[in-house]
Amino acid sequence: MLTADLVHARRRGDRLVVVPVSEAERPRALELATAYLDLARAHVGQPRGVLLDACRAIDVEPREQRLARGLQKLVLDRCEFEEDAAQDPGELRRALFTCAAAARREAEHAAFDRAVVLAAVAAERRVSSDTIERALFADLPDAHILRAARLLSPEALLAEHHLAQHQAVLLRALSVRATVWSGAPVSYRHLFRKLKFLRLLHRIERLPRNTGYRLHIDGPYSLFESVTKYGLQLALALPAVMAADRWAIEADLRWGRERQPLRYTLRGPLPGQFPGGNEAPDCEHPTDKLPDDVAALLQDLAALPGPWRPAPSHAILDLPGVGQCVPDLEFVHQETGQAAYLEVLGFWSRDAVWKRIELARKGLPQAVVFAVSKHLRVSEAALDEGLPAALYVYARVMNAHAILDRVKEVAARAENPAPG
Repeated sequence: MLTADLVHARRRGDRLVVVPVSEAERPRALELATAYLDLARAHVGQPRGVLLDACRAIDVEPREQRLARGLQKLVLDRCEFEEDAAQDPGELRRALFTCAAAARREAEHAAFDRAVVLAAVAAERRVSSDTIERALFADLPDAHILRAARLLSPEALLAEHHLAQHQAVLLRALSVRATVWSGAPVSYRHLFRKLKFLRLLHRIERLPRNTGYRLHIDGPYSLFESVTKYGLQLALALPAVMAADRWAIEADLRWGRERQPLRYTLRGPLPGQFPGGNEAPDCEHPTDKLPDDVAALLQDLAALPGPWRPAPSHAILDLPGVGQCVPDLEFVHQETGQAAYLEVLGFWSRDAVWKRIELARKGLPQAVVFAVSKHLRVSEAALDEGLPAALYVYARVMNAHAILDRVKEVAARAENPAPG
């Protein structure tokens, strides 16, 4: 992921425009990409500091600095470094420095011999002086060893750089509005599941005549806390939006040191957007991937006896003119075939919960349980008992038994709706 200072962007009035690598610049960009990729391959097994020194040795013109630093960061992000020390570096430094201080006191008028101190500590630990030398500062980042590198081709790295610039812009967003059109309904489900998996605060609206969807996503700068983490989650959603047949994005930003308010727009598909198709490198369809807490809940639910069998949901529940919801789990009664759904709103906003309450009150026909975190301060009594929907409020961990009980309740209400 790039940071905002590595984005080549220009202000045009109240708009921010990301400047892509031009056709004239592309040969040189590919040359730099190839150089950094080759260095990463050549330095597997060596310390990070040695790799960084080699990267810094590449001759880069002043006007190329931002591009070069961006490509280098993306290559380093694909490298796996780890500490390489059989001895605990912190404890080893304390022992060595204590030994050195004692040696200086004992040899007050003689020259201090560093090698003798190293040898003494090494002998005490039954290792070589070289082992002590390597382990002494092995916990510092520059001493970490490059174990593996998941590298791309130079062309794919440039495509990733192009995507990463737009992702970095979204790190400074107050809000994002995305409109997506796709000929395959499954692509919408992929996108909506991705938004849920990333815990993004969003609202979905169906466009007139069922031509597509408009997404309203809160940006990281709309929050009072967890700005960086949420911003990264929002940036990770961008490839899923770009995977639609057609898409348009508009965002309100706070840009630069002054946090200047700017607008940002982008439409696609972009020509030659990504090698091998519309979707960005490493963008996976999260069809079966659930957030950790929902996956753990599904495992607990599957272990319970009874005819209600849970599974990841692929449904989009829609009440025209009111809104949509995308459940996390679907329960199917093995004897009757009746279905009920669970949507988890644990890390969302109070507004999102009230949108769901409104959806249920205005006639959403499906049986749905909405699981709501206690920190959102919403009472289970907010939903009328006669509706085929219920709120389940939980403190830290969702209870499978309690959720299954509510699934049975809402399913019974859907089968026998209250009069009036």
